[in-house]
Amino acid sequence: MNVTAGVGERARHTFVPHHARGASLARTRLLSGLRAAGVEAELASDAVMVVSELVGNAARHARALRDTSVEVSWSVLPDRVQVAVIDGGSAETPTLRSADWDAVDGRGLQIVAALATRWGVQTEDGRRRVWAELVAAPGDGRLAV
Repeated sequence: MNVTAGVGERARHTFVPHHARGASLARTRLLSGLRAAGVEAELASDAVMVVSELVGNAARHARALRDTSVEVSWSVLPDRVQVAVIDGGSAETPTLRSADWDAVDGRGLQIVAALATRWGVQTEDGRRRVWAELVAAPGDGRLAV
């Protein structure tokens, strides 16, 4: 499965194929990792939705990494979950845009922005990292770590 963690850390990463089916595999692996870390179901579900959108965007709009994959990473912290998708970059930077009410697509980053407390894009050495942070509301029991 190619999921690794540092000693004493609650961080993981995995590689999934750079195509639409990669999003399904990313969802499965992320959900398994978040459940194992004790993340409550609603917060885990939100994180899975965000990663699904980011992997789908990478497959549609960006190049793969050298091995025809994209990297998905996540970290579980005491009050938040951080997720990221790393791809081979593209000519355009991901930006939040409006979609017509009847548009078939174009809402991925709107979903990310709605579910995440914050999100952003970093580019280095031809690789692009789109990340999002989802914070558990104080006292709502969403993060059981």
